[in-house]
Order: sequence, then C-alpha cells, then structure tokens
Amino acid sequence: MRTRNRGKEVKGNKVKEKPCNIYIFTEGNTEEIYLEHYENIKKGIYIIPIDTEHTDALGIVKQAKTFIDNNDIDIELGDRCYCVFDSDPKSNPKIKVAFDLLRGYRHKGLECIYSNPSFEIWFVLHFRKAPYGKNATEIKKLVKELVSDQVPDYKETTDIFDVLIDKRDVALREAENLHKSQSEVHEDVFSHECNPYTNIFEFINYLKGVKKDVR
Repeated sequence: MRTRNRGKEVKGNKVKEKPCNIYIFTEGNTEEIYLEHYENIKKGIYIIPIDTEHTDALGIVKQAKTFIDNNDIDIELGDRCYCVFDSDPKSNPKIKVAFDLLRGYRHKGLECIYSNPSFEIWFVLHFRKAPYGKNATEIKKLVKELVSDQVPDYKETTDIFDVLIDKRDVALREAENLHKSQSEVHEDVFSHECNPYTNIFEFINYLKGVKKDVR
C-alpha cells in the first residue's frame, strides 16, 4: 500500500498540497482498468485498487467496511473508499442490504459507483443516450459496436480510456440527466428496477472538487 506525508511539504516558496487516497473495491477488471486512469500524482490523487475475492455487492461492502476500520482513512484529506458493482440480480440478491450497510458508513468515507445493468453503460453514454431495459450482455455488445471503428479488437478488458476522454463531458451530462429522469420514476435509483443507471458522475465530480484540474 502506498504511504504519504499527511502534512504539507514546503519546498522553497512552494507549498505542496496534501494528497488523498481513493481506494477502489471492484468486482471486475473492466472497472479497475478504467478507474485507475483517474490517478493524478501531480495533483495528489492516488487511486489504489484493493484486492477482493468477492463478486457480490454485499461481500464487497463488508470488506470495504473492515478495511476502513483497520486502516488510516482520513476523510478530511479527501480519502474515500469506493465499492464498485453492478445490479445483476443473480449475483446480488441482497443488494438492498449492501446499500443499507454502505449508507451507514458514508460518514467514514464509504461511497459506491453503481451501474445498471453493467459498468459499460457509462461507456455507452459517451456516444448516445442509454437504452432502457437492456441486460449486461446487450450493453457490452453495444459498446463493442460503438468503438469498433477505433478499437476493432475490443473486448471487456480492453483499455479504451483514451478513446472516451474527449467525449467525457457529454457522458457526464447524459449521466446526470439520466439520474434526474430516473429519480422521478424510481423511489430508489439504487435498485434492480432502475435500468439504465450509473452514478459514476459523482465519483468524477468529487475528484474534480477535491483536487483541481483532474484530467
């Protein structure tokens, strides 16, 4: 695990800004490959994936809670722990319990990046509005079609961050608009019924706020 000086370092007349650690607990490689690009050492943002054997939301949240209890998580410095998981009713039958546990630890820096039906819905939003009622397999197939011109050999673990970055502002607007529209229909957007959905815009906006000029 990376370590850091928790105080400000003074070099000459310059004061180095305090860094923050963003720990991510993911259920798959796609999420980790993409999210690691948000590390910006010059701005003091460290993205630190934490190994997990869990592929279910409840297991991931429980591990993140234990991690927070046993490690130096300083929310005043901007530290956060993000649980990253999809809807997937088959592997996440207790997703409501997972969200209840997560909300109970938000004051300690626990957050989530939730996607329905899969993380790739965020990729889709860079190109078009999200289709409703699709399953994860259909969304992944759609991503492959959308990037086929630039990445003809695309597969789930292909790093397409550089393909997406110029379109991210569009995707952020689409994700925020989707959140607003789905909030009007669903009492709880963090549910299996709220399809499509992603709140990754909260993660990106947080990093922009905690440290300026994040790529």
